[in-house]
Amino acid sequence: MTDALSSVTELKRGLLSDQIYELVKTMIKEGSLVPGEQLVESQLARRLQVSQAPVRDALKQLAHEGLVTHVRHQGNFVSSYSDEEVAQAKVARAELESIAGRLTCGDLDADARERLEQLIADMHAAAEAKDLGTFRELDFAFHRGVIEASGNVYLPRMWDIIEPSLRALHVLGDPSFPGDWHTVAEWHRSLLEALDAGDPESAARLFYAHAAGTLMPDETDDAGA
Repeated sequence: MTDALSSVTELKRGLLSDQIYELVKTMIKEGSLVPGEQLVESQLARRLQVSQAPVRDALKQLAHEGLVTHVRHQGNFVSSYSDEEVAQAKVARAELESIAGRLTCGDLDADARERLEQLIADMHAAAEAKDLGTFRELDFAFHRGVIEASGNVYLPRMWDIIEPSLRALHVLGDPSFPGDWHTVAEWHRSLLEALDAGDPESAARLFYAHAAGTLMPDETDDAGA
């Protein structure tokens, strides 16, 4: 009986740890927990009204994924990124999106395509309202949507690892971009058209060029064909 109760307790703790892990990961990705910020177990536990054990488990998992850095004798911190690490994240993103473009091309189901179309329409609305914050979130949602549509369960996990560094340096939705945000939205339409075109290698090249920043506005018509 005691062993059974212990197992149930561990299960509940495990489920709670998973929920805390998802919550803290979302807060890191959305920027409410910023790079370099200390994550104190006791403070998080009080804030979430839980014991410290599941918080500790969640932070260990986040540290394993690189979203949190554990410094001995100092504690846990939201991971910060050097210029070199951000440059490496850009390279990883380009390769990851190239793979996603190749895998998704020709296999995009109707529901996923509709979601991506709606995201593009919402980008235009955000551009019209000059709401860069919303535009940026839609941009991230579009790229993650393609990653998820690839059907490969490992690609979203890899995206989760690099996304915080992309956010930290405004790799997507760069506020210093001097051009027309409607044009940026249409770049995404060219990506969607490439997924429909049935040429996986062309889709892979286009997604790579977009992520690497080598896709120019006047190239989208040809590239998306």
